[in-house]
Amino acid sequence: MNFRHIILPAILLASALHIAAQNESKTPENNTPEGPGWLWEISGNGLTQTSYLFGTCHGEGHNFTREEVFGISGLQNAFDRSEAVIFEQDFDASLQPSEEDRKFQRWVVELLRNPGPEWMMPEGSDYRQLYDDSTHFHMVDSILTTRFQDGEYWKKTPKYWQTKIGVVLFIGARQRQTLDGVLYQEAAKSNKTRGGLEETKDISAGLISTFTDTPGFDSLSVKMQADSLYKSIRDLVSGKTGRTFRRFYKAYIQNDTCAFAKFMASEPETFKENEKDTFLLKGRNENWIPVIRENITQCPSLIAVGCRHLMGPRSVIALLRREGYTVEPVKKE
Repeated sequence: MNFRHIILPAILLASALHIAAQNESKTPENNTPEGPGWLWEISGNGLTQTSYLFGTCHGEGHNFTREEVFGISGLQNAFDRSEAVIFEQDFDASLQPSEEDRKFQRWVVELLRNPGPEWMMPEGSDYRQLYDDSTHFHMVDSILTTRFQDGEYWKKTPKYWQTKIGVVLFIGARQRQTLDGVLYQEAAKSNKTRGGLEETKDISAGLISTFTDTPGFDSLSVKMQADSLYKSIRDLVSGKTGRTFRRFYKAYIQNDTCAFAKFMASEPETFKENEKDTFLLKGRNENWIPVIRENITQCPSLIAVGCRHLMGPRSVIALLRREGYTVEPVKKE
């Protein structure tokens, strides 16, 4: 199994604990009544040909088709005009997993089969005592005993189960066809693939800490961890988690950044900003700019990155403008 191209869906699907997203409603441009879409033109600053910036949806549990992807207004034309399609990571390189990929895979196996002492409950602790409301305990007890088939689940911390649920969802998302995957297939057919904006090992190396070192979570008491675990299980059982990500897909496919930002604002617990944004979004945006500059200088290119990298004051759009480029939304057809 290769994990590289579902990194952000993994983080997004890992319930509310391991999500790094921004409320990016500050993008000022509005070239249509509905707001700008996910496709932008890059020109100026000495460029002789126009390149494009496209905000993709990495998956979020939806199985994308070619018709859906190239039905996004203007994308087919931008694809045809581009000589190179550049993704966040090099899809071609994913056929040869790096040591960081293998390390992450080994970590997943250990987590699922043989968790270490850091995942174990303090001696004398009991799940029943962690919940003031007995119905909360019974829901957690039922799910962990039946669906995860662990009659001794109580030996492990709520943090362990929260993380395991996220990892299980992460792996499940791998069965879906991402928008990036569809776009890559078309680019490969046309011999337009040109590597990635970052080394795959750069993002793979951060996966374990992203799952395990969420700011603030380790400082929570076991009782507070238990409450967070209950809320995640409740949302999964009630279908709220699935509905949230169906809404996520629907908001994306509308090709309307304003509607998307409004949706994110309506889900503050899921899309709250935290320190992991520095790793997943903001820091990577800054690291990508020199690579984008090099590619668009060489030939007209289509730069495809996760849609949230296009939103906010430290977005790829904002950073390219600081470099002197003109970045404007493509008018919707």
